[in-house]
Amino acid sequence: MTNVYRTAEESGASLEELIVLCCIRLHAGTREADQLNKLLQSGVEWDKLIQLARDAIITPLLYLQLSTVCPTLVPPDVMEQLRTDFQANAQHNAMLIRDLLTIVKRFNREGIPVIPYKDPLSARTVYGNDVPRVYADLDVFIHEGDVARATEVLRTLGYSHISYIDAIADALDVAIEYHRIFAKDQVSYERMFSRDRVGPFDFANDHAGKLEPHWNFLPGRWAIRRNNEPLWARARKVPVGGTNVLSFSPEDSLLLACIHGTVIHGWLAWKLLNDVTGLINHTDLNWDQLVAIARQRGCLRILTVGLLLANEVAGAPLPDDIRQRLDHDPRTRAYVERVALQFFHRDATWHRGIVATNPAHSDLRYVLFMQERVRDKCRSLLRVMMLPVPSDVKMFPSLASHTRVFYLLHPALIVIKLLRHRLKPHA
Repeated sequence: MTNVYRTAEESGASLEELIVLCCIRLHAGTREADQLNKLLQSGVEWDKLIQLARDAIITPLLYLQLSTVCPTLVPPDVMEQLRTDFQANAQHNAMLIRDLLTIVKRFNREGIPVIPYKDPLSARTVYGNDVPRVYADLDVFIHEGDVARATEVLRTLGYSHISYIDAIADALDVAIEYHRIFAKDQVSYERMFSRDRVGPFDFANDHAGKLEPHWNFLPGRWAIRRNNEPLWARARKVPVGGTNVLSFSPEDSLLLACIHGTVIHGWLAWKLLNDVTGLINHTDLNWDQLVAIARQRGCLRILTVGLLLANEVAGAPLPDDIRQRLDHDPRTRAYVERVALQFFHRDATWHRGIVATNPAHSDLRYVLFMQERVRDKCRSLLRVMMLPVPSDVKMFPSLASHTRVFYLLHPALIVIKLLRHRLKPHA
């Protein structure tokens, strides 16, 4: 993309989308203040821009860029609305930080190692402070063997485990999932995080206290190397408010941001790209180590997607020698181009030929495509065939306490589904 704005315009991007793109590129360190000034003088639909920023989950960043670069070009009532959203997000982040420090202190006291993950504290590295990043919840990383202990500690702190399968056994839950969901107020949680919720996230009235402890970064069907001990070894302690808080290394943080964007959310929000961009531009990276870690874990294609998107769309700088060492499979290149267009075509079927729905959980083709090593693809196929899924437990809740039964039951259910599909008359 020699001219990202021309490319975006040719793809049908609106003026408001170009303004969002410009703000993200400014955050990446590009010198595009003149471009932003030009765009803002071209007949902006301000309500549309505010809604787009909310949908893209970058309203605080939009406010900071507009108020810093060109405040006189923004109508006062629009600037006031953006400022109100900015302040509500700041107060919400402050609440999350207090909750996070309480959890870290308690886990430390109980001897449970914990690393805050995608959290407001990390935003200080990416954004310079914890305000411009939008957080709806907290994520922490723990050892798989500590899941049961962490669950009990969180219950003593007033958190409830939100489970969609009440009868599922702990051992099976840990085997088939990669995180759990907790909330301080279940009624507020259901209101704030309901799939039927209409409108933007209401930061000012969020009392849910949503928390997700992770023991892996990928759903069960992904066979990418799941040994996380090296991440713990590379983690470093950072003093925050009198508490020593573990933090992932810059290299692991960037790789995990690429995994989060590619695997869990399929780059469905500008915020995900902005996280990767900020880590590239505002952290001291050992690029050789980053590529080596990605290659060792079987995540080179995932890293490639994140880095190329950050470079070509958001303008984040990449060393030339690192670009040469990324995954150069033509399908990876084509996928990056489709994702880049997806930022400007929310309703387009940009996944055509690779994935039709949510890439994180429902499409095996996507899982196989994103794993560059043949052995990982084969392992994923085996995991899909052998590893139980929550729907199995929903079908047979009375067997939920018999974990081993589902490892026999799941392959049988797959065979039955395949036979039913084969025998079903086709029009």
